[in-house]
Amino acid sequence: MNLHHLNTFLRVARLQSFTRAANELHLTQPTVSSGVSELERSLGVKLFNRSGRSISLTMEGRLLLSYAEQIHDLRTEAQDRIHRLEVEPGESFRFGSIDAAVIYLIPGILESYHARFPNMDISIQVDASRFLADDLLRGRSEFALMTLPFSHPKIETLTLHEDRLSLVVGSGHPLGSRRRIRLQEVVQETLILFHEGSVSRKPVDEHLAEAGLSPGRVMEMSSPEAMRKLVEAGVGVAFLPSITVSESIEAGTLQELDVVGVSMQRQIGLAWRKGRYFSPAIKAFLDLLIDRFGFVKEWREKISGEDQAFRATKSQSQG
Repeated sequence: MNLHHLNTFLRVARLQSFTRAANELHLTQPTVSSGVSELERSLGVKLFNRSGRSISLTMEGRLLLSYAEQIHDLRTEAQDRIHRLEVEPGESFRFGSIDAAVIYLIPGILESYHARFPNMDISIQVDASRFLADDLLRGRSEFALMTLPFSHPKIETLTLHEDRLSLVVGSGHPLGSRRRIRLQEVVQETLILFHEGSVSRKPVDEHLAEAGLSPGRVMEMSSPEAMRKLVEAGVGVAFLPSITVSESIEAGTLQELDVVGVSMQRQIGLAWRKGRYFSPAIKAFLDLLIDRFGFVKEWREKISGEDQAFRATKSQSQG
């Protein structure tokens, strides 16, 4: 059953006139008559008794009118709900994030968002960037906050925060009295590293390879928080993001050391699958996020390009 034909039938039934229905729908009368006739053919019944210029509903027409009005009301309600930013209890969305972003970058954003959308439930999948990217490709997450750079033909990214990877040692570590050390000295310690293949691990491996060095003892893990705790406990040393260790350095439980000839940065950014449509409520969260980090112009440029592509695809499908 074609909804356009059903809407045409509803208008004719309410106005009891094909001519007036055509005027209100901004269609020609033959188009209106054809739409009703097509609906009658699809249902296998007559919906109107026609007598000259006078029309009346058949028994089947009166039955369909009742359902057509309900369908029209539900369609109007659905359109209103979709285009309003009101959220009903039980509505939810899911996104992914590395733990550093959840802990240090978005708590205030989550608080502001929940104040505006108290009924929205949010599920956050905390994981390593490579797994977050896989969730995006499989459609399991709306977007992700992950370590950049990350390149994939089906994923779009936008850098939000740039962070320095610093070598830190515990306050009681023998190297704690130093301010600068050489990379050759670092590899003599137990080196706590991100898992091999992670974006934050890559610059460390590159510097070691360039210097022709290999660490003697290595511990690998994915959580910078766990790595920080182990360094504080004196288990080893680690290159960690500044946002992860700044409070510990201020509190005196960690000591930051300069490594001669070594400077490493990492970026945290927003990632989403290209062509992904964001509902108004989800886009409101992203707008808060982008505004917080000051990349509104870059965000609008990326989204406007995808919106234009979406509208073009929609126009072609309707044509």
